Amino acid sequence: MNMVKAGYSEEYFELYRNYLNIRHGDGEMSNPKPDDFKQFLYCEWSNTYFLEIRKNERLLAVAVTDVTPSGLSAVYTYFDPSEAKRSLGNLCILQQIQYAQYLQLEYLYMGYWIKDCQKMKYKANFQPLETFVDNLWQPCYL
Repeated sequence: MNMVKAGYSEEYFELYRNYLNIRHGDGEMSNPKPDDFKQFLYCEWSNTYFLEIRKNERLLAVAVTDVTPSGLSAVYTYFDPSEAKRSLGNLCILQQIQYAQYLQLEYLYMGYWIKDCQKMKYKANFQPLETFVDNLWQPCYL
């Protein structure tokens, strides 16, 4: 695991483009341009880092991660679709948890979650889970 300040590179963009075109090719995010990458994944005012997962020197996954005073926020993760069997999205979450512990932060915010959405189902595998309902964080039991 390597945490680097978020920014644009051809390597990051090519992995992102490949991920979107294969995993979300029928959606609005397919065929992104470099400006799409820059506008979606980071901005100058946020404290955003890219958690890199590499095998040797080859980039396999990037977890876009905001650092906040109370925890890390898992903004978006993309990975090499040909390596899906490695469960790189889950590995990124585990690495974010480990990094939050290293920074002595209490939380990992998993971001927006739709309970019945198949592509978001993995988020429920990480316990304990809380949801923000009626302006309060509440335990979520599945």
